[in-house]
Amino acid sequence: MAGRLAALACAFVVASLGACAAPGAEGDVDDHASDIVNVPHTPVERQAIGNCWIYAHATWAESMHLAATGETFDVSQSYWTYWHWYEHILTSEWGEIDTGGNFGTANRLVRKYGLVAERDFVPSDDEGEMATRQKTALDEINRSLTTGALSTEEARGDATLVRRELDRAWGLAPEVVATLDRVFGVPVDKGFDGRSAPADASGTTIIPATAFVVAYPSSPGGPPQRKTLSDAMSEWRTEGYRWADDKRDFLLRVQRALHDAQPVLITWFVDFNALENRANERRGSFNMTTLNELGPGSQGGHMTVLEDYEAELEGGTVLRAGETLDAADPAQAALLAKALEPATKVRFLRVKNSWGNARPDRAFAPGMPGYHDLALDYLAGPIKSCSEKDGRVDLATCRDGTIPLQDVVLPPGY
Repeated sequence: MAGRLAALACAFVVASLGACAAPGAEGDVDDHASDIVNVPHTPVERQAIGNCWIYAHATWAESMHLAATGETFDVSQSYWTYWHWYEHILTSEWGEIDTGGNFGTANRLVRKYGLVAERDFVPSDDEGEMATRQKTALDEINRSLTTGALSTEEARGDATLVRRELDRAWGLAPEVVATLDRVFGVPVDKGFDGRSAPADASGTTIIPATAFVVAYPSSPGGPPQRKTLSDAMSEWRTEGYRWADDKRDFLLRVQRALHDAQPVLITWFVDFNALENRANERRGSFNMTTLNELGPGSQGGHMTVLEDYEAELEGGTVLRAGETLDAADPAQAALLAKALEPATKVRFLRVKNSWGNARPDRAFAPGMPGYHDLALDYLAGPIKSCSEKDGRVDLATCRDGTIPLQDVVLPPGY
């Protein structure tokens, strides 16, 4: 599954359910005013299962909503995960949940089921950095699929039974179940996507994508336009790196979007032995020096959202991530313009991750809890991709040729 664009498993980020630091209070924003660019971000969260693509989609939506309204909206990743499992059980022959997905999968779910605030689906998700209910729900529904009520093909085809088992596994409150029943029907025969009977969410906490306000430009350098999440899902485009004829032009498009404070999504291949945990200048970065020293480690696909970058201009001047550049200042605006010249070398891309901000095993960018730097030497690769056997890397299976930077999702016109 590693490296497949069709289904990002993100299985390597499954976390232990120990104590972790709480996120900022309601309304806190990761607003890094000292960055080269300043993408508005909501607080870092920590996934408990392999659904990084859902966390990335939530971060993307939250950022655009924050830009439009100034409001920090905490999207429930559990809500989308619930509906992903519902559809997976009804359509898959597998006896176990596959938590993988991608940008297209997320778009389809959000178009049909909308979104809801974290506190309005599983209230305990709103109390800490990690939604631990996702892990317990996954264990419980997999038991149902293997030895319980959903262990037969006939049972897995019964939409009403599947819903009932999911409601039980997630421990949903009766009023939440009643809301889902009312909006989407029992069994689920309604939706917001135009392909089902129309769902009516009036008077509930569920928000159709057509009603969730966001803002983003319609072209590079243009002012943000007030639109909806439904618009964004239709207008933003996935661009692949490996097959790009001009890699520098590809990165220029990403830089332009970041200069316009856009939350560019990035899909990349992780080798954890490339993550520098030691106390040196590379700490918190995925880079080839560290990977070459340690050799291949645990691997898999991952999806996150960009925050910033670092670049070296022609002549040697370095624009450092975390140092202020003010476009209103003529001298600094000139540096920003030089950053977009063909001769500029991007050193790394900085991502807001979904691994939490209090994990010693996931060294973050210095001073940026929950953020990691992806060095261009690592992203451009190639690196070895390897299988695991009995929880360890099987070096005999390693193959050359994997390019860690797989694709990005850019606003229209970029």
